[in-house]
Amino acid sequence: MSFSFPVPKRLKVLITLRGQQSIKVSIRPLPLLLGLSGLMAIPLGWAGSALYTLHQNQSQLSASAAEVLQELEELDAEVDQLRQRAGLPAKPSQASQPSVPGGKGGILIKPKAPTKLNITQQQLKEAKARLPLLNSRLQQQVKPALEKTLQQEADRYAAQPQGKPTKGLSPISSDFGLRPGPFGGPPEIHNGIDLLGEYGQPIYATAKGAVAYAGYDGGYGYHVILKHRNGYETLYAHLSKLAVTPKAKVQRGQLIGYMGSTGRSSGVHLHYTILRHQKAIDPKPYMLSERLSR
Repeated sequence: MSFSFPVPKRLKVLITLRGQQSIKVSIRPLPLLLGLSGLMAIPLGWAGSALYTLHQNQSQLSASAAEVLQELEELDAEVDQLRQRAGLPAKPSQASQPSVPGGKGGILIKPKAPTKLNITQQQLKEAKARLPLLNSRLQQQVKPALEKTLQQEADRYAAQPQGKPTKGLSPISSDFGLRPGPFGGPPEIHNGIDLLGEYGQPIYATAKGAVAYAGYDGGYGYHVILKHRNGYETLYAHLSKLAVTPKAKVQRGQLIGYMGSTGRSSGVHLHYTILRHQKAIDPKPYMLSERLSR
């Protein structure tokens, strides 16, 4: 069942003023009602638009907060990797406090369900609290320890012989280990390798260290012994001329002498030996190292 009420085309309104003549006004009700409904729609539309904009802003804020927390998690993981690289112990886990048995009680208060806005605010508050702690760990613990570790590694690398003591092509004329005698006779142990080159060719230090010996003897002729860290020593023999003096500090790649044929030598070459804890080792693996830039 439905009811409908006819809307008259015109209404006549009589306005009576005290002491004055009455006024008759003719009104068309349909346009008036339509106008009033349009005026009412304006604030309703504005309110809907404002609510939609607020919802969009809140969604964007929530997404940004989640993204910031994700980046913090990744940064925290990277800081932990740096801690391990620096040799620091792993950070203590934040375990929850165990429940202690015993009497418990109190009135029942149900927690309020968190709203989306409250969750976003909590996320931003958590991020704001974690950033100073993370920065403090990085600056006060990880960074100094990592710098120390990297410096120690750099020192170890600088002190370890790397690459050839010559530049350019220098064929090996005599290998490490057992070899025939260079002047005939029975085989002998060769405690290094012999590199061929031209007379006066520059010879370079293969690691950072100090000159332990620079002089002449009958077997090696003019030769240089460099002492390095971690038990390493290097020997450069049969030189024609020395370019360093005893106790001098040298860097990798620094000129220390010139190729020759002094001492017990059958021709121009460089005898090169590497010792580790006073024991001669094969120099070839150190000469072929890919870590050398030369």
